[in-house]
Amino acid sequence: MDFYRITKLRLVNFHNFVDETIDIPSGGHLFMLGDNGSGKTTVLDAVHYVLTAGRSMEFNSAARVAGARHAGGRRMQGVVMRYNIEANGPLNPNGGTTYAAVEIAGRNGRPVTAAIGVSTRSMDEDVERWGAIKECPLDTLPLVQNDGERRRPSTKAELKAALGGTGYYGQIGAYADEMASRFFSDAETFEDICRFLATGKAYREIASHTSDYHQLFRQLLQEPPHEVFEEVIANLKSLEESKQDLDKLRAKHRFAEDLAVLREQVANARIDHAASLWQERHLAGREFQDAYDRCDEQRLAEERRLADLREQQQRLDTLVETTGLRLQELQRQDAQGLVSKEREARLRVDEAKLRNNQALKRLVVCQTRQSEATEAVTRLREALRKQVQAFSRTLHKLGRAMPFPTAQLAGVLADAPKNEDPEADLAMLPLADTRTAADAAAQGLDRQLQAAEAALERLDKRLAELVAEIAEKRSRGEAVPAVKGFAQAWQAIRQGLLRAQPLYAGLVPAAGTSTRELAALEQLIGDAVLATWVTDAASAADLRGLLFRDFPEQSLAVVGDDTEPLPAAFAEWLKRFFDLRASDPAALTVLQHQLAARHGPHTEKFLDRDILHFRLREQALAETPPRLIGEEVRRRELEREVRELEKKRVACEKDRKETAAQHADLSGRRDQLALFRTLLNEIGEDVPRQRDAVLQGVTRLTLAQSDTINSRETCQACEEELQTRQDLHADLLVALKKEGLEGIEERLREVERKWQRLKADHRENILECGRVDQRVKGLKTFCEEKLRDLAATRAERDAVQERLLALVVPDGPLDAFARARCGADADSRSALTARAAAASETAAVTAEQIRGKVVLPEGIAFGFVYDQPGNALTDRRGRTLEEVRQGTLHELREQEELINEQTLKLFRQLVMDKLVSELQTSVRRLTEMARRIGHLLKQRSFGNNRYAFSITPQESCKRLYDLVSGYRALDPEKTEPELRAFIEDHAAEIMSAEVGEVPPILDYRNWFRYELKVLTTDLDGIVMDRKVKSIGSGGEQAVPNYLLILTIAHFLFDKEKIRLPVLIFDEAFYGIDAGRRDQLLGFASDLDLQLFVASPDQDGVKREIPFSTSILVVKDSQYNVHLYPYHWSAGPRQLDLLNPAQNEPRPVAFGEEL
Repeated sequence: MDFYRITKLRLVNFHNFVDETIDIPSGGHLFMLGDNGSGKTTVLDAVHYVLTAGRSMEFNSAARVAGARHAGGRRMQGVVMRYNIEANGPLNPNGGTTYAAVEIAGRNGRPVTAAIGVSTRSMDEDVERWGAIKECPLDTLPLVQNDGERRRPSTKAELKAALGGTGYYGQIGAYADEMASRFFSDAETFEDICRFLATGKAYREIASHTSDYHQLFRQLLQEPPHEVFEEVIANLKSLEESKQDLDKLRAKHRFAEDLAVLREQVANARIDHAASLWQERHLAGREFQDAYDRCDEQRLAEERRLADLREQQQRLDTLVETTGLRLQELQRQDAQGLVSKEREARLRVDEAKLRNNQALKRLVVCQTRQSEATEAVTRLREALRKQVQAFSRTLHKLGRAMPFPTAQLAGVLADAPKNEDPEADLAMLPLADTRTAADAAAQGLDRQLQAAEAALERLDKRLAELVAEIAEKRSRGEAVPAVKGFAQAWQAIRQGLLRAQPLYAGLVPAAGTSTRELAALEQLIGDAVLATWVTDAASAADLRGLLFRDFPEQSLAVVGDDTEPLPAAFAEWLKRFFDLRASDPAALTVLQHQLAARHGPHTEKFLDRDILHFRLREQALAETPPRLIGEEVRRRELEREVRELEKKRVACEKDRKETAAQHADLSGRRDQLALFRTLLNEIGEDVPRQRDAVLQGVTRLTLAQSDTINSRETCQACEEELQTRQDLHADLLVALKKEGLEGIEERLREVERKWQRLKADHRENILECGRVDQRVKGLKTFCEEKLRDLAATRAERDAVQERLLALVVPDGPLDAFARARCGADADSRSALTARAAAASETAAVTAEQIRGKVVLPEGIAFGFVYDQPGNALTDRRGRTLEEVRQGTLHELREQEELINEQTLKLFRQLVMDKLVSELQTSVRRLTEMARRIGHLLKQRSFGNNRYAFSITPQESCKRLYDLVSGYRALDPEKTEPELRAFIEDHAAEIMSAEVGEVPPILDYRNWFRYELKVLTTDLDGIVMDRKVKSIGSGGEQAVPNYLLILTIAHFLFDKEKIRLPVLIFDEAFYGIDAGRRDQLLGFASDLDLQLFVASPDQDGVKREIPFSTSILVVKDSQYNVHLYPYHWSAGPRQLDLLNPAQNEPRPVAFGEEL
């Protein structure tokens, strides 16, 4: 691509530059060298300002720290007024005008000059800016005016007048728009380039933006042209509106269809209701007809039977009369009544036999009952004996361990089983006294157990305390003062991170101090003083709040800078006992104040006792060893305390074992006593219960014996009565034989039985005739009722039939239609009735739904009126529902055809012809640039590393990428269906894009994963991420960052109509060695980028750079800037054959000052 190049810079009154012009031959790189603060970055800021019109720009950004973005020297006001920090203010206090201009070698080398002018009068006033872009050399642009011998910058009006209005831009926005369109394609690309130049200008910005290579690549890649997407979105929205209209038509048609369905449901429900009623009445009529037929048949049969019964009645009358006369004649033959007397005697004999047999049976029963009662008593007594014997054995076993006598109860239980009737001896058991003694013994054992359990609990608690105390002392490592809460306070102070230590911890005994002397000192000082917490003034308030709130027994001493020391005489004696160098000075100060005295303590003998003397006070010297002063002393004291605690723990464990054994013995005795008490309860319950059972058995046995005696006596009386009645019956039989009436009784009985039977048949026949006659009358009445019901049912069926035929005209017989309509319910009247009721309810509910639906907004649009009796719907134009439905269907089909045509047109014209073609071009350009970058990176090594750049399609976008990549404009049918389906699937997402934004799904930048890999021994490479970047030195970490910026710059500038591939680096290549820097500069030249670099020591004299200009910047004490150039060309120099001296190698040195 034919890029433009910046070939010249000019700064007029730009900060410390009065009027300086810098030539950049051949449009090479520009390197500004110099000390810190010399002004080299100001040149980069000027170029940056001219190219971007100040957009997304920050002055001297490489030197900015947090909070310094808007400092005075970093604003345009500071540039115009020449603000210098060293001068403590602006050198142009009245303000002025400044210019920055660049000359650009354009098409065919024609120069184009771009300049920006800025003016202001104070640091707090907004600046006024204007610009000029003119196809002319930089030198011819009138940026300065001559006022006699003084040169000054041209004012805004003077520049405008000099240019004659051509190429002059009074508003900075118009200048920026012209720069965007002339050199950077368009306004959007210009904004991207402004942001990118600001990112690359300072390494701080590079490092902050290159933590995620993928995201930075994606942000800085060129967006697809918005016009195509906006047109696609607009047409999709228009199509969506048409679809919404289509949806409205569908809703209208669906509403009419719904009404038609509801109306059909009403009609069907009414037909079902009528068919069910007709079928039910039809079944009822058949049932009434069948009932009449059966009833009439029964009536005829009963009438025939009544005639037969009356004929039989006449025959029975004759038989009864003749049999009665025969019976009377036989009775006249026995005038004395011997037959009747013999019959009565025989009956009395039978009665006596019956009573005698019953008495014998009763006797057998009583004898059996007596035998059973005897066995039961024997069994119960044996069970009682066994139970008493078991109780006696158990009582004997448990009673030996009881602390009270049990002999009386044991004697009763032992003697009772030996008697024939043991229940008598067990009537009064001596249980009360034994129970009282057992209860008293149990109470005593319970008290002893409670005492033993309390002792065990105390010993367990004491043992746990001893174990915890031993563990706490061992973990602490040294002895502590015997002051309440000291250890807890120490822990709280540590947790609160407070600066405090106990007094004794800061005291180190002097060498040679005896333990006796240390013990005397501890006795004099006391634990309360030794436990004093020594702190400084900063921690005093927090320590007081902790100690006096939670540990009031503690004390503290505050030693600060203002603590007054005691006179030397009051502290001199302490040197004998304490090592002043090793001890804490604050602790010694506190101790001095507590033990202020000119003379130290000493001991004297009195009555064989050592008396301790100190400050006129005498006291007996204690025999206890020292505990706190000295680390070794505290350690030994801790060991001694632990040994004492171990002894106590062993003694406590011994006491606990003895108490546990005592507790176990008491528990065993209590359990034995509990068993004994349970035994007493069982004896008191089971023995009386079994004794009562034995007594009840004896009572039953006595009653059984009495019943047996009575039954035997009754049996003897019955036998005597039977014998008497048998003798009387025998006498009557002799008399009958004597009178010749033997056998007449049998004949009488036979005739009498026949006569009684005939009379019974006669009576039964009369009753049956009456019943049959009543049945005949009832059947006649029932037949008449059935005939009336049949007529009424047929009338109702005919009425229902008229309604049914009004609703539907069957193709076949009506009964077949109704039966088919009713289905499985056709043979059940109850099911048909329920079906008819359900159909009626359905029709009413559905009709109400229609009435409710037509008043909805959709129904109001049609103006439907519903005739519920006729089940008819008409709109406001008088059309029926069917006509309305057909009309909406016709409109819907026409609209669908129209939308399908619009969709196809939109897809083919916009999506296929424009959108896909544009996306395909962008994707191909991106892949081609990636391939070119990869080829260039292969040719360069950075130390031991090489780098590779790759783009990989994202899995989520691979389908669209394949469709776009495989699209062929001359043969679109292969991919058109899939592309169309994709666009329709994501239409909502595409249309939801904001105005001026590219839908994310169609943004080709989102289709790829961008990766920069470092290549070492692994040919596949390692993807550069935050973790990989953090490995190695700062220079090694910086190389991929600069590679990334250069690569993105190539992507950004490699676009049609972008003319100025410029990149600005301030404080560049910090920490990167010379070899890697040279490779980076060569890579930038490979990419046709023009670099503007500011660095203390980086020049452009490199074989990898075709052309460069290096400027040494020097600032004097008057803050004036001096520039010394050196121009470099890497190409071979043409030899001068006429002047061989010119062919000698020249020293590389800066030239004369510009």
